[in-house]
Amino acid sequence: MADRDTGLSRGGLNELESPVTLSPERVAEIRVGVVESVRAGLPGWRRVDRVALAQSLGYVEVTRGNTSANRVALTFDAGSGAEHTPAILDALAAAGVKATFFITGQFAQSYPDMVRRMAADGHEFGNHSYTHPRFTDISDADIRSQIARTEAKVVELTGISTVPYFRFPYGARNARVTRQVNDLGYMSIYWTLDTLDWMPEKTCGQIRSRVMSNVCPGAIVLMHCNSPQEGQVLGSIIEDLRTAGYEVMTLTEVMVL
Repeated sequence: MADRDTGLSRGGLNELESPVTLSPERVAEIRVGVVESVRAGLPGWRRVDRVALAQSLGYVEVTRGNTSANRVALTFDAGSGAEHTPAILDALAAAGVKATFFITGQFAQSYPDMVRRMAADGHEFGNHSYTHPRFTDISDADIRSQIARTEAKVVELTGISTVPYFRFPYGARNARVTRQVNDLGYMSIYWTLDTLDWMPEKTCGQIRSRVMSNVCPGAIVLMHCNSPQEGQVLGSIIEDLRTAGYEVMTLTEVMVL
């Protein structure tokens, strides 16, 4: 992870190479370029000339946002159940916070009204695959299908694209699968801080303490829509972050100046 600017890197895995740091301005260019490439029907961001990524970069992963401002991104993986999602959305609405939701196609298929509410509340979307497989265990063709089907479903329900944000299920990625994601116009979004809210034994107090003990400027915080603890403690976490001087925002707002 980069210590300054924006933590765009080639990963943190043995299969991936050394980190590459890009400025916040370049992050904004990448986002605009990717969206424009999709609208133009191009296969991916490497066809957008004004996004002057080095040819050797090949793929990019975000592990942290802009570190020059006290901003934090709350990101939620919506991979399975939605029982606790209304409480999460209620807490965000009560606090006036917009977040980023990484949606699986199965979640969107099973809970269309929930996805529509996310859009109506002003939250942004990322792609989290269709069936939540480990991408390192599936073929390139299956990767493309997983991403395309989810994008189509989210757009069908909300009119909003998941491009250019993708989060690997289980965080399982290597050079091959990351390049496949990039070729589809997505950047891999990892995280700075895992709240561990997916572990049933973690208490609300432990999750709250973990966030405040590890938060930093530009942090991308990983949370989950199926966490019973998250719906209960989210409001307190947002209050704690604001008391500590942080703005709580979407991924896009945290990545750019």
